[in-house]
Amino acid sequence: MIDFTECEMNRFKYYGGKNGRKICIIYNGENYMLKFPVINEGISKHGYSNNCISEYISCNIMKTLGLKVQNTILGTYKSNNIIKVVVACKDFTTKGAILKQFAELKNSQIESLKNGYGTELSEVIETIEQQQIYDVKNLKEFFWNMFIADCLLGNYNRHNGNWGFLINEAEKKIEIAPIYDCASCLYPQLTDERIEEIINDKEEMEAKVFVFPTSALKINDKKINYYEYISSLKNKDCNDALVRLFSKINLKEINKIIDNTDYISEIRKDFYKKIIKMRYEKILMYSYKKLV
Repeated sequence: MIDFTECEMNRFKYYGGKNGRKICIIYNGENYMLKFPVINEGISKHGYSNNCISEYISCNIMKTLGLKVQNTILGTYKSNNIIKVVVACKDFTTKGAILKQFAELKNSQIESLKNGYGTELSEVIETIEQQQIYDVKNLKEFFWNMFIADCLLGNYNRHNGNWGFLINEAEKKIEIAPIYDCASCLYPQLTDERIEEIINDKEEMEAKVFVFPTSALKINDKKINYYEYISSLKNKDCNDALVRLFSKINLKEINKIIDNTDYISEIRKDFYKKIIKMRYEKILMYSYKKLV
């Protein structure tokens, strides 16, 4: 259990985004973005959500799928005599590289008439296919790999502002940034009390698979339902990503990550393991078997 309270703060580095307070600390000689828990607005007593836990577990699960993901460390930070569970995300903007959101690339397309943050799927794919800064095939594969991983973990907020590129303008180099900002995975607003109510309720658990969460991506201005879209098999690139990742999903390895995570209750660990298994079987396995 790491206490980040006494870490030196890098006061010349700041981070954007809406998902809670973030500061830059120096840990083991390197910059880390320290993310704090956000207020859970759905709770009358205004307790904190589990966004930091979601960030840590989800990033580590994505790594088991062979995806390029940010490095995260779970720990604590004491502020105003309150000890909070935080997640330290290693800063990957080093050696002159800066992070550019996909939204900025989308906004630069001459043919695009929509805002860069618009998440209509057809516009996102059009931008990927028309851009000239990165290999189209590899970028498309990355996008759909991320979509399948987000499905497994129930991410409801993967938009154009939380994935992108590392660009070194001086050296004219570009690479896809590691996957980051996974705090909206694994139902971060659910309290332990609410989990106890739903974990053995078949209808409620299935609703967490088939109904909510949806993707932030849209078709005809309607958010994509993960189950309906993937199981339809109508998108070849999505199908290909399903095939690439399906054999890499190891539930035993995923369960080990969850069991070894500090700061969370046994009921929450059981819920994470159960809901991931359900999403794996009822969405991804079901679709995979239809496909092959």
